[in-house]
Amino acid sequence: MDFLITAGAFKKAGAEAYRAEEDRVVDELRAEGVLSAAYRRTDGAGVFGIAHGTDLASVKAELARLPFVAHGFMEFEFVEVVPL
Repeated sequence: MDFLITAGAFKKAGAEAYRAEEDRVVDELRAEGVLSAAYRRTDGAGVFGIAHGTDLASVKAELARLPFVAHGFMEFEFVEVVPL
């Protein structure tokens, strides 16, 4: 299943301390095929991307590995999508 994932701006201060770890986990998720696209808005108002998994629960579990998610800086919204 494929999901459009979106998250708004950080919910609290302090996320930058986790930036290097966040980038590392994003790279891992890409290499594992969980993320095929991940973008940060240039105005700093959030992120969006495309995630893949067997179901919504598995995608949520994989993305929970991200430090920004694990430490409560961001929360994703999920919309299941299909190719045209």
